[in-house]
Amino acid sequence: MLTFDVVFIDDEVSLTEIFQHYVLAKHSDWRFTTFSNASLAYDEIVNQRLSAKVWILDLMMPGRNGAEIAEMVRKKGGEDQVVLAYTALDRQQIQEVESYRGKLEHFNKLINKKEDIVSVLSLVDVWVQQSRAAMKEGIGLNRDLLLSQ
Repeated sequence: MLTFDVVFIDDEVSLTEIFQHYVLAKHSDWRFTTFSNASLAYDEIVNQRLSAKVWILDLMMPGRNGAEIAEMVRKKGGEDQVVLAYTALDRQQIQEVESYRGKLEHFNKLINKKEDIVSVLSLVDVWVQQSRAAMKEGIGLNRDLLLSQ
């Protein structure tokens, strides 16, 4: 199984490219991968060929939506992973979509991408750095503290 610091899944190729450039420029030591095909990413998770410390998922994607992927991440990988969703929809709109109802609890944090993709990237910085520090020290990661950032 391949384990990454961060897995970024978004059907908009331009956003996966932004994320790749950002990580390569700022964090060349990170192990990361991106998927622009949600169904392929889902299959990799189901077949336990993919794991990560931090998952960043677009909520609305063709094939498999972010809520379905988050549910599978939790089922296969447990509760220790940070799963972040971002979307252009507000919470009220999300609750009205049948395929998302009852699945939002799989996300640690839901961010509206209209706010700013840079804030999403800065949160990932904090999570990955603290996760690595916790692993070096042999201590558990306090996800509640991370998510208050």
